[in-house]
Amino acid sequence: MSSFQETGANSKAPFTLKVHRGEGAALLAMDWRTGEPPDAFVGFAIRYQPPGGGHFSTVYNRLNFEGAPTMWGRFNYREIVAQERIVWLNSFSNERCGIARAPFSESCRLEIRNDVTFAGHAEHTTVTLRAEPFGEVDAEREYFEALRPSLEQGYGGTFDRLDAFLLQG
Repeated sequence: MSSFQETGANSKAPFTLKVHRGEGAALLAMDWRTGEPPDAFVGFAIRYQPPGGGHFSTVYNRLNFEGAPTMWGRFNYREIVAQERIVWLNSFSNERCGIARAPFSESCRLEIRNDVTFAGHAEHTTVTLRAEPFGEVDAEREYFEALRPSLEQGYGGTFDRLDAFLLQG
């Protein structure tokens, strides 16, 4: 599959939407016409209609791994500053988006706060991700700290793939 980028052209929309597609993933970019999203903006849902279909269906945020049960996720955006910062609470959820306990541990905090910053430099941008349990108790903090090497490996691999994609031009 080759990469492509598509940009929406609805002049009445409060933002332009760009879709970047690569191997096995898609990235959505929203550029707000006023520079920042409205205060009431808390996220979005993706709905699609198959060619020739009669109705739209919702694309839920879910993870599927062969031989494992489906896991659902929830993103609660707390702060979005265009080209500078995105802060959100991430949690597992049920299929209706209610917060749920992680399927692999009772000690995993219900919500994780993610803070991503973008720092522009002359010819590149540094992306920094900080994740920490949100509203945790001591046992949940200890569990998160023990999980940190695995998280760093997973996020590091994701950033490595992003770097490789961006180097393709």
